Amino acid sequence: MHSPLTFSLSLSLSVWLVVTTSAAFGATRSLAVSTSKPNVVLLLSDDHNYHALGCAGNGILRTPNLDRLAANGVYFDRCFTPNPICTPSRACLYTGQDSWSNGVTFNGKAINPDSPLLPRLLADAGYETCFIGKWHNDGKPWTRGYTTGERCWAGGRFDHFELALTPFGGGPESRQTAKDYSSTVFTDDAVKYLTGDRQRPFCMVLAYTVGHDVFRAPPGYEDRYSPDDVPVPPNFMGKPPFEQFNPKIRDETVLPFPRTKKDIREATAEYYAMFEHLDAQIGRILAALKESKLEENTLVIFASVKGMSMGSHGIIGKQTMYEEGIRTSLIVRHPTLKPTTHKCSELVSTMDILPTICEFTGVKIPASVEGQSLLGLYRGIRNGRERLFFSYHDPRRSTVTRAVRTRRHKLVDHLVTGERQLFDLSADPYELRNLAGLPKSKDIETELSQELLRWRQGSAGK
Repeated sequence: MHSPLTFSLSLSLSVWLVVTTSAAFGATRSLAVSTSKPNVVLLLSDDHNYHALGCAGNGILRTPNLDRLAANGVYFDRCFTPNPICTPSRACLYTGQDSWSNGVTFNGKAINPDSPLLPRLLADAGYETCFIGKWHNDGKPWTRGYTTGERCWAGGRFDHFELALTPFGGGPESRQTAKDYSSTVFTDDAVKYLTGDRQRPFCMVLAYTVGHDVFRAPPGYEDRYSPDDVPVPPNFMGKPPFEQFNPKIRDETVLPFPRTKKDIREATAEYYAMFEHLDAQIGRILAALKESKLEENTLVIFASVKGMSMGSHGIIGKQTMYEEGIRTSLIVRHPTLKPTTHKCSELVSTMDILPTICEFTGVKIPASVEGQSLLGLYRGIRNGRERLFFSYHDPRRSTVTRAVRTRRHKLVDHLVTGERQLFDLSADPYELRNLAGLPKSKDIETELSQELLRWRQGSAGK
């Protein structure tokens, strides 16, 4: 079942011998020996429409720093989250497991005690693990394996201009309202950390709150984009074309329902300005790495934890199996490996981030991890993944959805209403033509529905 692959990586300060094996799921296992361990910077955006990047082909939004990061690394343009809502999406990323394995199937649920955790794995291996920004899981960063950090947002009133932030390790009494825009505040803390003194290799996780609503641009960016210049998405609709949709979910109350093109253009103009400002902050992070002479020994990953619809199919938020909800942004820049391509269209998952960091740092990947390292793809080796499975599980609001996506097709089952959607993504990338129930699609619908049922029966989410 296991086939070994041995290769050598040369880092500026390290000599690595990495032995990998591909498990049945394609998950990479590694053993590494080094004289000087490398560093990791993981940058996370929130509620990020996958098309809201210059390197994604967006000709309006300006993201020069992220585009440069992609040009020097690999942009994975088919990355997905297993569960497109706040707490579960982050749990999948931090554990390398699906929601039904780590226990976080919806907001408010705790990560299973036996699930692996990225910061704990690295801390146990001698790393300094630093957290800055939005924490939206159970516990606190300092109870979940992080050894140090700066200001964190762990709940409360949400406003990019006035977030109530807690210093690392502090209690409710230490919480103070930030006096600047959230992306600026978190970047200030990150630059301070990167330019400070450390005695150990580090992994810094910086979780931004942009582009979570409310859609308000920071000072100086308010007029960067005119609503008249921002097109509505090609799959814009006034309301979704299926019954299992609740317009009273918080994300959907941000704009009036049904949607209008005017409202979507105005919101998207603000949304783009937020991300242009975020890109400038990413530039500050990259500059700090270079100035501190860390660039040549640091793996940089930029990822969004989940998507955002912004009017596609009549939806504003991310709680959807359409591409706008489950598809995420992912850029990886290895400090010394030369990528064979700067754009990879293999199916990858945010679950792959943990094993990627483990392989890079030489930390053993736990057998329970369901993701697989991206470093093989970085070197041009196909991952062999043919499909991904997804869930959104909110029975309190009668919204229970399961989906399977292959390289070409996607099948979605809305379990409360019994509705089904089937899309040929090659011919219909904006998911406008539902093929479910059509005679010409019978074979692929049967195949995918059986695969989805087997996955459901094999998980806790029957």
